[in-house]
Amino acid sequence: MAGFSSAELLTAWERCATLSPVGRAVALVGLANPDSPQNLISAMPIGSRDREVLKLRVSMFGSELTGLVTCAGCGGTVELTIDADELIASQPPLDGEKERELVLDCPSYQLRFRVPRSDDLLALAAAPVGTNAEHFLLARCLLWAEHDGSPLAASQLPADVREMIEERMSEQDPLADIQLAGDCPDCGNAWAAPFDVPGFVWSELADFASWLLREVHVLASGYGWPESDILALSPIRRRSYLDLISG
Repeated sequence: MAGFSSAELLTAWERCATLSPVGRAVALVGLANPDSPQNLISAMPIGSRDREVLKLRVSMFGSELTGLVTCAGCGGTVELTIDADELIASQPPLDGEKERELVLDCPSYQLRFRVPRSDDLLALAAAPVGTNAEHFLLARCLLWAEHDGSPLAASQLPADVREMIEERMSEQDPLADIQLAGDCPDCGNAWAAPFDVPGFVWSELADFASWLLREVHVLASGYGWPESDILALSPIRRRSYLDLISG
């Protein structure tokens, strides 16, 4: 929590608690970049957004990330630890020009498109029930498509062309789809699991807020202090008072 006070983290949790997962991700980036307008954050590529969320996590709780993964082979629980700083450093920031436009030339097709952004996911969440997510996002990200000189809509692209577009997007914005690989120590099964960066960080923040609120409740009940005074105490002093209450 080096970069934030207990009160600031509790306020961040409160602001994010009622938001959708995508809205929460945007809000987390805003917490780390308070001078950036929300519409600009929403227009960031997903990988760039999640890079900022990882940086925020490092400033809040440090760089070591520990989580649990269920093995598909035996159903056992595997603990996985990764370093956020190493993950950030492993993928350079997306080039600004590639945020705006990518070009793909394949036999008889010419395509211009961009990588997905948070505002695309927010628009998808507001789309009618039953909307095909893949087609919806492709339609938003496709800037131009042409086949033998004739323009095409996203819905007219064949499956193999759509796959090439998706592969190019993943290559250009790898932090948008992080896959963590490992081996189960019990059965030896090799697995890969997607890493939802904003979801992981939000879960940690929510757990911290729950723990902090319990501390405030016990100390307020025991001493009659207001929340602001309790949160102003250092963690070690709060713990010392809690130990005195518990005897």
